Amino acid sequence: MVVHLGDFHSEDLVNDLKEISNFRGVAGNHDSHIPGLPEKDLVEIGSKRVGIIHGHGCVFPFGFKWGLLTQFDGKMDAILYGHTHSARNTMEEGTLFFNPGSVCGRFPAMHRSYGILTVSEEISGEVITIETRRYYYLSRYIQLASKAVSYCCGLNGQPDNYLQ
Repeated sequence: MVVHLGDFHSEDLVNDLKEISNFRGVAGNHDSHIPGLPEKDLVEIGSKRVGIIHGHGCVFPFGFKWGLLTQFDGKMDAILYGHTHSARNTMEEGTLFFNPGSVCGRFPAMHRSYGILTVSEEISGEVITIETRRYYYLSRYIQLASKAVSYCCGLNGQPDNYLQ
């Protein structure tokens, strides 16, 4: 299954993904012109519940983690999201928060990446780097800013895991 977490920018990309794969995708904040994309989706794989959402609009008023959790009913085994373009792969209170980063390397992503979600008795994610850092001269500032945003958005459980 191919899952895209929004910001397609192109209806052609959505149609191509539908044609070549078992595809699930959600609308990002740059996709209002693309018909047929839901704001969020729920995929059940065996006994695992996986929420799929872009994540824009989930920050306020209590932080990103809370905002993501409130978008789905019941216990979630994983929430896959995009929007921040920053890779994240953390298990918190029994829920995997998984952001594969940005396959296109959109700022503030430190590299181009995608993710692989493995679902069996356990659920786990892996971020695969395609290309190393593109913003060499900005890397320290981006890391500091990312940690500050993570803290402000309620993602401060394990700040060293947000940038890989």
